[in-house]
Amino acid sequence: MILYIRKLLWRILGINYYNYLKGKNSVYLKDAKWPLVGDKTYDNGAFVWKWYNDSGLKIGKYCSIANDVNFICDPGFHTESEITSFPLFHEILEKNDEIVIDNIPYKVSDLSKKLQSKKAGIVVGNDVWIGMNATILPNVKIGNGVTILAGAVVSDDIPDYAVVGGVPAKVIKFKHNQEIIDALNKINWWDWSDEKMKLNINDFYLSIENFIKKHS
Repeated sequence: MILYIRKLLWRILGINYYNYLKGKNSVYLKDAKWPLVGDKTYDNGAFVWKWYNDSGLKIGKYCSIANDVNFICDPGFHTESEITSFPLFHEILEKNDEIVIDNIPYKVSDLSKKLQSKKAGIVVGNDVWIGMNATILPNVKIGNGVTILAGAVVSDDIPDYAVVGGVPAKVIKFKHNQEIIDALNKINWWDWSDEKMKLNINDFYLSIENFIKKHS
């Protein structure tokens, strides 16, 4: 019976139905009000997760984000103690209880704000393609032109125009040599106006060398 219900929910709500049911700390990227998302960027059902109010998510322009990508913007309450990763004060104490740290008493509600992790927030560059079911962990910066393969778990910064995959994600190759990467970043076509994009749309199907030669 339980298996039948799970299959039914999967069909109705999709593979991440458990996120839908829990719903407390995650939201669809397209429905979230706080991420900064650049012009023309789209997603097909990505999720953003955060437990701290100050955790940010910034995504550049012209990014393509596939189904069921997860942006985990902070580590929750698992990094406050050097002894355990269990969120003791959050799970055991009540909101108005007190806890003493370094001889200073704190209410649990105030402590959760004080102990917010510095390893929070995600920054994604421009022209980034993120494959299905990829997970982006907190305190990560993803460069321009990056491709993240499906199912990858990104735990470290990714340089411009790298292709990464695996768990944890590693650089598989670079799309271009450093000279070309530098030239593309200097052209920064993603900042062009809509009018300029329309006028030069055919140029995106030139060879990379001819594109750079024309627009440098």
